[in-house]
Amino acid sequence: MAQEFTNKRRRISALVALALVIAAFLLVRWIVTTKRPPGAMTVIEAQAMDVTTMRAPEGVQPVAAEPAEERDLAGVEEFPGTVVAWNDEEVVARIPGRVVQMPVYPGDKVKSGQLLARLEADEFAAQAAEGAGKARAAGLNVTVAEAEVQRLMAARSRASAEAEAAELAVRRAQAELESAGASVAQAQKSLDATKARLGEAEANLRYLRAAAQRERQLYEKGASSLDEVQLAESKAEQAAQNVEAIKAEIIAKEQDVARARAQREAASASAEETRRKAQAAAEAVREADRAVQKAKATVEAAKAERSASQSGAATTRIISGYRELRALDQAVVTERLVSPGTLVQPGQTLMRLKVIDRVRVQFDLPERLLESVRVGTPVRVGARDAKVTSVFGAVDPETRTFRCEAAVENPDHSLLPGQFVTVAVQTAPQGKRLAVRQEAIQESPDGGYYVWVVEEVQVSGKVDYTCTMHPEVHEPEPGDCPICKMPLVPSQQLGTLRAKRKTVRVGPTDGRYTAVEGISPGEQVIYRGFEGLSDGLAVEIVPWDEAGPKELPKPPGGGDSMEGMDHAGH
Repeated sequence: MAQEFTNKRRRISALVALALVIAAFLLVRWIVTTKRPPGAMTVIEAQAMDVTTMRAPEGVQPVAAEPAEERDLAGVEEFPGTVVAWNDEEVVARIPGRVVQMPVYPGDKVKSGQLLARLEADEFAAQAAEGAGKARAAGLNVTVAEAEVQRLMAARSRASAEAEAAELAVRRAQAELESAGASVAQAQKSLDATKARLGEAEANLRYLRAAAQRERQLYEKGASSLDEVQLAESKAEQAAQNVEAIKAEIIAKEQDVARARAQREAASASAEETRRKAQAAAEAVREADRAVQKAKATVEAAKAERSASQSGAATTRIISGYRELRALDQAVVTERLVSPGTLVQPGQTLMRLKVIDRVRVQFDLPERLLESVRVGTPVRVGARDAKVTSVFGAVDPETRTFRCEAAVENPDHSLLPGQFVTVAVQTAPQGKRLAVRQEAIQESPDGGYYVWVVEEVQVSGKVDYTCTMHPEVHEPEPGDCPICKMPLVPSQQLGTLRAKRKTVRVGPTDGRYTAVEGISPGEQVIYRGFEGLSDGLAVEIVPWDEAGPKELPKPPGGGDSMEGMDHAGH
């Protein structure tokens, strides 16, 4: 009996437990079916659900837009730039030595020629002094050689004058010789003529003597008179006297010929002596010329030696001057790499300087400005006006930009190398242009530009409603999903405004508005909320502030947005 009672109690307990389990299951099922919030699902439903078919409904995206209008643009655009030193100077040792003095520190301003460092290198100073001594000695040798040239040239001038005088004497002696020869010839000719007369006179004397003798004979015979005899003898006597006179004349003329010949011999001897002296004088001139040329060669050699000595002295002086390192330009010390006492070698950098009284500002511009920006284009860096001084001749294929440079005066050193600055570039003259907000312009991967505009479209056709959690559900009217009880939403966009992408060509900008080509005046251009836009996406223009849209579009199918709309979506 006890055993049966125990078994009966166990069966009753099992039935009660089973009843409780069934009741709990029914209660849970009732709660899940009737009390769960819309969109909630059981674990089994979640595991069985195909999430790849789920999609968010295409809604209306809030955007900010304003119409494109003509604006008076100044054609000034701002771009980031970097300050670069006008010149970088590295102070480098040219000779080995120990640094004994460095009077400047980083941040110090130095002037051109100011001492930056001094090296201890006495051997170069000694070489410089020795080279200077050799150069002075070579200079004295040149002076002595030039004085010798002047002396020899003076001697040559005297020899040349003597040679000219001797040549003149030769010409005079030759003239005298020729004159003496002419005198001899003239005297000889006169002597010959006188001798011819003597022959005639002697012949005439013989004839007259013979005639007088005949007359004497005739007189003795009485054939002639005494007067005739005396007359004939008188003629003979006169003829004899004439012969004697001619003989005396011949003797005198022979003496004249002898004197003329003696004068000619003397003139010939004098001419020969004069020619010998002239030849000696000419030889003296030639010897003087040779001496002058030799002296000039000595001068040239001395000058060459002097030049070599001076060059060597200059070289050693320059090398000795390398002991002092001085600034090449007015600059600022930026780094000091060694300290006094350091042993440095040629080529070792001791410090670095930068010239910043004038700086270069480099900035990159988009390739659309290639034809607008030229050398001389006005720019403004802070409060400083400047001009483009260089346009680099290449466009970066990755960034589609080209680099420009402007020289900017920087007397107060407020611009430092590496500093970021904003460069305002005048890209176009001021004028009326169709413009949109700067932030509305987007850049495409190919380097072009585009904007999003708002277009109004007409929506027609029957509206189909679906569930975002169960896209297989389709109903002709709004309501709740029969599976998850979530509100059904339209399966297509109901708005009448659509986003449309338009390619534009950008122009000048004033920093807020940019001129564009490719859209029409009055078109609504989206300048905020275009993230995630695509062609044909429904949009709604709403007020915006810095935090985002001040209000959101009303959800499709709910509220006032559906009032007055039939099932066709009108």
